[in-house]
Amino acid sequence: MKTIFNETDKNEILARIEKLTPESQGVWGKMNVAQMLAHCALGAQMPTGDIIVKSTPIAFIGQFFKKAIIHSDKPLRKNSPTAPELTMVDPKDFEKEKAAFIAAVNKLYAGGEQGIKTEKHAFFGKMTPAEWGILNYKHADHHLRQFGV
Repeated sequence: MKTIFNETDKNEILARIEKLTPESQGVWGKMNVAQMLAHCALGAQMPTGDIIVKSTPIAFIGQFFKKAIIHSDKPLRKNSPTAPELTMVDPKDFEKEKAAFIAAVNKLYAGGEQGIKTEKHAFFGKMTPAEWGILNYKHADHHLRQFGV
């Protein structure tokens, strides 16, 4: 299982981020490339506690999906819902958001599993540090595939 805490997997994500340009187009979804980068940077800041995302009203359901989603080699579904705090509608600066995403990935990797400060995911509930690492890899992979890299 790939994880953001594995150097090879982290480097793969960073190399794919570098392939994006301001002109990169999504093959699904509503976000443009700069919004996607901002969204992913926030997602990578959740486990470190740098941003706090409130639990959703249906969070109790997420615990039943956690194993099938996180502990599976299957990629995340297209057009999956997200937390309101991670929804992007305003224009974003590509270079700024790209740098923020890279910084968030590097910080998450550098802190390792011991750097995880958030015990609960807004939808999946209680998460181990290892699960956060898998989910962050899968989330980044999902959105990079969305933009063809």
